[in-house]
Amino acid sequence: MGSSYFLDSDVVLDFLLDRDPFNFSADRIFERAYNNKFRIFFSSLTVANIHYLLRKQYGNDIALDKISELLSFCKILPVTEKEIFAAMKSGFSDFEDAIQHFTAIQNPEIEGIITRNLADYRKSQLPVFTPEVFLSTFK
Repeated sequence: MGSSYFLDSDVVLDFLLDRDPFNFSADRIFERAYNNKFRIFFSSLTVANIHYLLRKQYGNDIALDKISELLSFCKILPVTEKEIFAAMKSGFSDFEDAIQHFTAIQNPEIEGIITRNLADYRKSQLPVFTPEVFLSTFK
């Protein structure tokens, strides 16, 4: 299993919150990662966002259970001062997406970012894919 990809928060939330119609592609991405076709990374910031939204919908215990399940086959990259300052200076139109980008590039194994929001990643130093494009190109 050599390939590694970084997921933006939107894709993770599409999967966990079953957001129609985006959940179909997100489900396939997570299924393939679960079956060791590639590795998924996301940021510690994403974990906080996930918990906040899942807790509102399902309560704290279920939110923590769902995060725990994800962490059984996904990896977390830390958001540090370095990523925050890089994001601040980056010229990205969306600060949170800039943080996600600089978190992704800290790991040289990551080959691309998967997001539904391509516009905010125009300045990305990594290839950026929508879930659908990623699934159509990744065999």
